[in-house]
Amino acid sequence: MNVTSEDYLIDFYGPSAQWFSIYVAVASVLGVIGNTFFICITLTSESLRIKSSNWLLVGFATTDLIHVGVHLYDAYAIRFGSIDNREPCWLAGIFVNFTSPISWGFPGLIAADRYYKIIITDYGKFSLGKTLFSNRFIIPLMIGWCCLSSANTVIMSLYDTSGEDPGGFCGNKKFTDIHMLLLYEINMLIFFLSLILSAFFYVRLGNWLKQHQRSASEDVIRATRDIMRYSSIVTIIPVVVCSPGTFLSSCQKFLPVISMELKRILTAPYWLSSIANPWLTIILVRPFRHRVLDLLRKAGVLAEPRTNRIVHMSTTI
Repeated sequence: MNVTSEDYLIDFYGPSAQWFSIYVAVASVLGVIGNTFFICITLTSESLRIKSSNWLLVGFATTDLIHVGVHLYDAYAIRFGSIDNREPCWLAGIFVNFTSPISWGFPGLIAADRYYKIIITDYGKFSLGKTLFSNRFIIPLMIGWCCLSSANTVIMSLYDTSGEDPGGFCGNKKFTDIHMLLLYEINMLIFFLSLILSAFFYVRLGNWLKQHQRSASEDVIRATRDIMRYSSIVTIIPVVVCSPGTFLSSCQKFLPVISMELKRILTAPYWLSSIANPWLTIILVRPFRHRVLDLLRKAGVLAEPRTNRIVHMSTTI
C-alpha cells in the first residue's frame, strides 16, 4: 500500500474524525437493527417466505445489512486509524467499495418482478423476463446481479485504490491516476443504469394499470400500486442522500479545496437510505405491514381490531 503525505490525509484523521466515526457507528447499528428485523419477520412467516417476489425484498435487505455492517468497521478505522496506521481504512475501503453497488439494482428488479408476475403472455410463447423472474431463477438472478455490480470494484481493488476517501469515509483513496478515476466512473454508470431500470418498469407498470384497471382484481391492482410506490421511493431516496458523497468522490480532481468537516457533513445523509429501506418496505407493502401489526397485537402492544373482538365474543357466548 503506497503511503502519501498529502494534506487531505492529515484532515482525514483530524478532529472531525472523532464525531464522524461515532455518527457512522450509530447509523450503521440502526441499519443493522432495521434490516435484521425485516429479514427475521419475513423468514419466520410462511406466508411471506413462500412467495418468490419477497425473496427480492429479503435480498435487498440483506445487501443493505452487509453494507452497513461493513461500515461498522469503517467507523473503527476512521476513529483509530492514523497516517502511520492506514491499514484499517485500507481494509474497510475494500469491503465498502465491494458492497456499496450491490443494492442499487434491487428497486428495479423488484419493479420488474412485479411486472412479469402480472402480465399474461401467449400460451407457448417464450418470455425471457417471465423465465428470469420465475421461482426457479429468482435467486440465481440476484446472485448474477451482485456479481455483475461488484466486478468493477474487484478490479479496482487489485490496483490498490482503497483507503481514505476524499468524501471523509473509508472507500477509494484520492485518485492520482486518471485511468483509475475513469474506472471508478463505471460504478456511477452502473448506478444510473439501475435508475433507468427502475424508471422503465415503473412506466410499464403504470401502463398496465391503465389498461387493466377494470379487468384485474382489486387485490392485484392494490399490490401493484404498493410496489410502484415502494420502488419509486426507494429509488429516489438514494439519489438524494448519496449524491453529495458520490459527487465528492467522482469529481475530486475538479473540485476546489473543501474542509474535511464540511465534506463529512455533506456525506452524512448517505446512511439514511439503508436505515430507511426496511421500514419503508413494512409501511408501504401491505403483507409486511400486516405481519408487523399481527406481531404487535400478539405482544399486547396493540389491541385487537374491533371486528375481531366482536367475532370472539359471539363465539364465546
